[in-house]
Amino acid sequence: MTNKEIIMETLNKMGYNPIQDEDGDILFYYQMKAIYVIIADEDESYVSLLLPQFNEIEEGKEALVLAVCNKMTRELKMAKVYIDKTFKNVTCTCEFYFANEESLVQNLTNSLKLLGIIRTLYRNEYAEMQEE
Repeated sequence: MTNKEIIMETLNKMGYNPIQDEDGDILFYYQMKAIYVIIADEDESYVSLLLPQFNEIEEGKEALVLAVCNKMTRELKMAKVYIDKTFKNVTCTCEFYFANEESLVQNLTNSLKLLGIIRTLYRNEYAEMQEE
């Protein structure tokens, strides 16, 4: 089985209904959020869960948003919070390697918990840094 097939099967077992989008990425929903699974290289068991564009950037606040993203990426395990290529939205990824189905399930569970609350964490951090 390919890594993509293993991930699709595991997500199905976990109760999600993943589909492949037109780019070949895996898409499923978690807490009403569209989550993408990106697999860069089939020979490597490296996975990236992507929550795209979870927050829009106000004009003139780009420097503050960059500081918030930088701090969150430094402090959160597995997560990268960044401004996407449009420079208008904030995106988060959780990236990990897996060795077997058990480690895949554990990493998916941990990543989904984080992606489920990332918007709240971001907004709290943003408000805190805006006060400084």
